[in-house]
Amino acid sequence: MFCTNCGAENPDNAKFCTNCGAKLEVSDQSVNTGAGPLPDMNTGFAPQQDVNAGFTPQQDGNAGFTPQQDVNTGFTGGDQPLGFDPQNNGYNQGGYGYQGAPNGYGYQGDPNNYGYQQVPYYGPATGITGRNIILSILFSFLTFGVYYIYWFIVLTDEVNQLSNRNNDTSGALAFILNIVTCHIYGWYWAYKLGEKTDYLKNMPSGGSSVLFLILQLFNFGFVNLAIAQDAVNKAVGYQG
Repeated sequence: MFCTNCGAENPDNAKFCTNCGAKLEVSDQSVNTGAGPLPDMNTGFAPQQDVNAGFTPQQDGNAGFTPQQDVNTGFTGGDQPLGFDPQNNGYNQGGYGYQGAPNGYGYQGDPNNYGYQQVPYYGPATGITGRNIILSILFSFLTFGVYYIYWFIVLTDEVNQLSNRNNDTSGALAFILNIVTCHIYGWYWAYKLGEKTDYLKNMPSGGSSVLFLILQLFNFGFVNLAIAQDAVNKAVGYQG
């Protein structure tokens, strides 16, 4: 220990200074085993200094990030990614055009069809262009039913194609069976045509089957053709 009077160093167990004879007293700062006074551990450290010096309170940790910014594209809300065409989502398969899916369906929303309505979509690759309904009815009367036969056969095939029922009875065979069975097969044909018409309208429970059957029973088959033709025209985007 060190003498507080002259500063001389003395043995730890000495009670009097060997240099000046002064009484040695043990102090808090001298119990440091010859290391001298204890240094201030906080030397140079400002009291209550903010360890996050330079950090602005409530600063956004994502500096430079604009609120509501799209993290995937760098665009603000509402913008679309570069190169994104909402009308061309990459599902152009099977010749069904943009918005198309493998089964000929387009989506009014995201490709995964989450909560969006599924609607038929048919592109020009189907080869069906539609026809004017008024003119078709007029030609049927002016040709004494000849054009009606053509309309019956062709429209039946078109509806089969657009409703993905290519294996159903063709228009020509349906017409022959209708004649052979004395129009009894025509009742069945009308009922199935109503089903497929509802399919084209995206109305599975539309009830057109019963309506078509009733019209066919009362010899209003041309009305069935007109309704089915209207569904086909809308499906292929006919503007006539």
